[in-house]
Amino acid sequence: MEDAAKLASYAILGDVDPVPQSLLTAFPEQAKTLTLLYDVSRELTSILDREELLRRVAQRVKRLVDYHVFSVMLWNEAAQHLESVFTMRYEDQRPVRLRLALNEGITGAAAAERRTVRVNDVVNDSRHISCELGLDTGSELVIPLLLQDRLIGVLDLESTEKNAFTEQHERMLATLGSYVAVALENARLYEEARENEFRLQDDLNTAREIQRQLLPHGARGIPGLDLAAAYVPARELGGDFYDFLPYGKGKLAVALGDVSGKGTAAALYGSLAIGTLRELVVSSTCNPASMLQMLNRRMHGARLDARFIAMLFAVYDAAEHRLTLSNAGGPYPLLVRDGTAQEIRIEGVPLGLFPDSEYEETTIDLQAGDIVLFASDGILESENVREEEFGSKRLHALLADAGPEISANELSEKIIAATDDHSGPGLSPHDDRTLLLLRVTGEGAADYSKFPVIY
Repeated sequence: MEDAAKLASYAILGDVDPVPQSLLTAFPEQAKTLTLLYDVSRELTSILDREELLRRVAQRVKRLVDYHVFSVMLWNEAAQHLESVFTMRYEDQRPVRLRLALNEGITGAAAAERRTVRVNDVVNDSRHISCELGLDTGSELVIPLLLQDRLIGVLDLESTEKNAFTEQHERMLATLGSYVAVALENARLYEEARENEFRLQDDLNTAREIQRQLLPHGARGIPGLDLAAAYVPARELGGDFYDFLPYGKGKLAVALGDVSGKGTAAALYGSLAIGTLRELVVSSTCNPASMLQMLNRRMHGARLDARFIAMLFAVYDAAEHRLTLSNAGGPYPLLVRDGTAQEIRIEGVPLGLFPDSEYEETTIDLQAGDIVLFASDGILESENVREEEFGSKRLHALLADAGPEISANELSEKIIAATDDHSGPGLSPHDDRTLLLLRVTGEGAADYSKFPVIY
């Protein structure tokens, strides 16, 4: 028995090393037990589903100790009691709802004292509590499952026979119990992480839908103008945004913004910018440069470190077919006229960096057939597997080939498809792709008091 005790202690040293061949020769029975413990411990650490883990533990323990009932109770720190989570009677798993306080029953005593309790005849032990399994228990062995002296739960074995459990069983299961505790904690952490992931994904899906509903689908009823927008976030939530805004009689304002960074924080900052812009438009329909100045002061006042917004803001006057625009650090807009794409070179400081930034503006008298494109940098910077960007040359060529019969919506879809084709399948985009496209149709006069209709 002393040899077995020495060998049993060997198993818990180090990182569960295989049993040496010399021990298999010198102590065949004890080494066989150690080998089994080694195999079981390695197997348990690879199982992250708690139900499967405990079922496997029950099966493996059966190879070490002959029992009639195997059960595991876990410690609920918040409720301050043990809760039954797994019970197997003979070979059948049984649902058992049992809660015990510390020091309640033999199981509660083992948990409270943080030590193994072995009872050879439960009839003579006043702590014994009969469970609902209809078993005439003769003896019981309870192993506390500890992780650095923190109680994880207890492993409880019962037998109909008296004196069914020995001191050697106690030592073996105490050794195994340390691995079971680690495996149960791993399973708990895994389940907690998985639940958090599901909850986060659900929150992200809801936030994505809210973000999409913040963005208008389009604007109709604008004489002389065909308008389209496209928005493809790189992640569940995007940092790009756009908006269409009524801007007085016969005028429509359009905005395209790109928040620094990606993900949830960028999306929330973009939503803040949309809300602030809409608030400012209600009280003022000033020129684009002044609007960017006001918006810049508001975004700077939010004082979000390391966050800024590149933004284009323009106002289209339907009666004059005139576009007035201002730029706060966004990519240059493109004007396509007579089959040639050219940049509208106007610059400015991104919003939110400096409180007193001033902005320039330029005015373009549009002609029938003209196309104006506002695009975030995610369009030009779409990369393929060779890290080659889509680039302005490809975009210019695509726009220049656009025939007079193509609609704004068809052309915007064509641009997005071209960037997809350039990147190729299986390559995730590294940035949001957003564009606004205005195509001048040259329609005649209309009742400007009845437009635009934003939807």
